[in-house]
Amino acid sequence: MQNRSFGEQSSGAPAFPPFDDAVADSVKDFSSVQGSRGWWYGYMRAKGAFRPFERYEAGRWCCRDSPAPAISATALEASPGLIPVRRWTPRASGSVRLVGIFQKRSSQTEAEFRILVDDKVILERRLGRTDTMAYAFDLLALDLTESSTIDVLVVAASHPVEVVVMFQILPEPFVSRWHPDLPTGFPAFTEDQKKALRQKGQKALQDIRDALAAGRRRVVIPPGDYLFHANWSRASTLKNLADLEIDARGVTFWFEPPLIHALLFENCRNVTVRGLTIDFTIPCWFQARVIDIDRKKKTVRAVLMPGYPPRDADGKEEKSGERTFMFYDANGRFINHRHTPGTWRLLEDGSTVLCHLKRYGIPDALRPGDYIVGAIRTGAALRSVNCSGMRFEDINIWSSPGMAILEKGGEGGNVYHHVRATRRPRTNRLHAFGADVFHLASTNCGPTLDRCEAAYGADDVINIHGDFGRVVQRVDDRRYYLQGVYEVGDMLEFRDQFSVELLGIAKVVAVEKTPDGPSLPINKWYQAKGEWLVTLDKGLDLPPLSLVVMDGKRSASGFVIRNCWFHDDFQRTLINGAPNGLIENTTFQNLGYGICVQFETWGPWMEGPFARNLTIRNNRFLNAPPTGPSISVSMHPPGGGSDRRRFKARPVTNLAIVGNYFFFARPGGALLSIHNVDGLQIYGNVLDWPSRVAAPCPDRTDWVYLQDCGNVSVCGNRTPSETQRMPQ
Repeated sequence: MQNRSFGEQSSGAPAFPPFDDAVADSVKDFSSVQGSRGWWYGYMRAKGAFRPFERYEAGRWCCRDSPAPAISATALEASPGLIPVRRWTPRASGSVRLVGIFQKRSSQTEAEFRILVDDKVILERRLGRTDTMAYAFDLLALDLTESSTIDVLVVAASHPVEVVVMFQILPEPFVSRWHPDLPTGFPAFTEDQKKALRQKGQKALQDIRDALAAGRRRVVIPPGDYLFHANWSRASTLKNLADLEIDARGVTFWFEPPLIHALLFENCRNVTVRGLTIDFTIPCWFQARVIDIDRKKKTVRAVLMPGYPPRDADGKEEKSGERTFMFYDANGRFINHRHTPGTWRLLEDGSTVLCHLKRYGIPDALRPGDYIVGAIRTGAALRSVNCSGMRFEDINIWSSPGMAILEKGGEGGNVYHHVRATRRPRTNRLHAFGADVFHLASTNCGPTLDRCEAAYGADDVINIHGDFGRVVQRVDDRRYYLQGVYEVGDMLEFRDQFSVELLGIAKVVAVEKTPDGPSLPINKWYQAKGEWLVTLDKGLDLPPLSLVVMDGKRSASGFVIRNCWFHDDFQRTLINGAPNGLIENTTFQNLGYGICVQFETWGPWMEGPFARNLTIRNNRFLNAPPTGPSISVSMHPPGGGSDRRRFKARPVTNLAIVGNYFFFARPGGALLSIHNVDGLQIYGNVLDWPSRVAAPCPDRTDWVYLQDCGNVSVCGNRTPSETQRMPQ
C-alpha cells in the first residue's frame, strides 16, 4: 500500500500513516452523517460541554450562523472562545493506538492542540505564532469502554486558526493497564493434565506430518492448550514441510523446562502458520518490588513478587547468579536505561533479593516501590532454520528464556505479519524475553515484517544481518582457504580486517569443500576455519583474517520493516550488515537506542557484511532514545573499542534518511551520528525537542554528526526555532 503523503517531504512533513487494519480513519471515515463509524463533529466553549454541529455543507461541519469553528476531513478550524472537537466513540471495549500528524497552517496566530481520552488530556501541544512544523504522534488509549470518548480539538488564541489533523485509530487487543494484583498468566496444570497435554501436543505435530504425506494443503489444529518441553526443540520440531497451511487459531503451545529452544521449523518451504500463541509454563525471569537503593554501592534490595522465584533453565530455584536486569516503575511502565548486567543473591528470609549492578549502575529514575527484573538467557521460542517462503500470521509470543523469534540460513524471503512479541496481556508480568525479540540472520533473501510488535526484551529489539567470511590461509595468489560458504560464480569483495579498506574484487571459478581445512585464531574464544578451498579468477594478495564480503547470498538482502511498533526495550534495532533494506512507517518508542547500523561489525560474531542501499523513511522516533542519536552508523574494530581514526574507507553506501519524525524529551548530543558512508541523503525530516531552545538549524548543525562520509546531501529538514519552542 502506498503512503498518502502529507505535504512535501522536502519541506519536512512526515507522511500520513497507511495502516490497512485501522478501526477508524479520520480522512476516509469523514461523513456528512453524525455518528457514522463512531465519529461525531461538534464544538465547545472554554468551559462548556460538547455540542454537535448543526450544519454540513461544502465538505465542512460548522455552526449554524458562523464559519468557525468548523471541521473538514483534514482540518479543524477554531476561533477565539469556540473550540472545534472531533470525537470518536468505540464500538467495543479494549485499547487502541492513535497514530497521526498535525500542523498549524497559519504563521500569524497561536493555538493549542489537544487529545483527550474520557476528558483526560493525553497530548497537549502549544503551537507558537510562527510554528508551522508538522508533528507526528503515536499514543495509547487504554481499556476503553463503549461509553468512552476520544476528543481531538484545537484552541485558538486571539485570532482564528486552522490546524491540519489526520490520524488513524489502530486496534491493540493485547495492550492493557498493568497492575501487580493481576494474575501471572502461567498455567497450573496437574500432573495428569500435563501428561494428557503432552500426548495432545505430539498428536498435533503428527497430524501436520500426516497431512503433508497425504498431499493435503491445509491442516487445522483444534483450539486449546498443547504442552511440549523446550529441550533443544527435541519434542517440537517440524522438518521438510512444503506448500502447507497450518491453521492454529485459538491454539496455545505451552513449553515447560528445560528452557532452551521451543518450536522449530527446519528445511521447510512455503508454509503458512496462522493464529498460533506460544508461551512458557514458568516465568523466564524473576521480578521483585524495590524496597531499598544504595547508589554508592550500586545495589538494589527488592522483595520477590509471588509466582516469580529465581529459576535456572531447568526450572530449579536458584539462590544466586548473574542476570541482565531491567527496570519498571510502580505502574509497570518500562524505565529506559542502559544495558545492565549484574549479580544477585537471595537473602536469608527467602523472599528478598540483593542485586549488584556492576557496570552502568542504577537508573536515575528508579525509586523504592518500582520493580526490578532479572532475566535468564538461553534459546528461542520460534525458530526457522534453512527455510524459505515461510509466512507467520497473527502469531502471539508472550515469553521466552531467550529470543522470541530466530531465523537462520536458507533461501529466506519469510514474512511476519501481525506477529506480536510482547508481555502477556491482562497479567502482572513485567517482562517477556531473555534476549533479542527478533533475530533474523543469514538468509539469501531478507525477511518482511509488517504490522509486528516487539517489546520487553533483554537485548536487541531487532537484529538483521548476514555474515562476513574470512581468509584463513593462502595457497597461492588465486587459491585461498576461506571461512564461509561459497559457490562457483560468486563475486567476492575482500577488505582489510582492521581498516576495511578494499583489497580487491574477484569471481569464484572453483570450490572444494574442506571440512579438515586449516584454522586460525581470531581471539582467545573464536577460531576461523577454512571450510572451502576457493579458486579466484585473478590473483590477489590477501592477508590472513581479511574480510570476505558477499552481498548477494546469506546476507538477508532486501529485508522490509513496515508498519511496526517497537517499544520499551533498553536496546536497539540493529541492521548489522544486511543490504538493500527498507524501514518505513514504524514507531520506535521508549527505546535505549534507535536504529544502529554496522554497530558490531566483524568481531567476534562475524555479523555483516555492509548495510548498503538502506532507506529509512516516514518513521516516528519517540524518545528512542531519550538522549543521543536515533540513527547511528558506526564501525568498531576487532575486539571492540571505538578508535575510528583508522577508518577512512566508506564501505556503507547509499543511505537515505527521509521524511522521519524525531521527538526527544531530553536531547543530548547529535540526533543522527553517521560514519563511513558514501552516498548519504538526509532530507524532509522533522526534529522536535521542545525542551531545548536553539536557533533554527541550517542544512548542517549540531543535530547531525558526520565523519568520513562522502557524497552527502542534507536539506529540507526542520527543527523548531526559538520562537516556535513551546513547553509540552
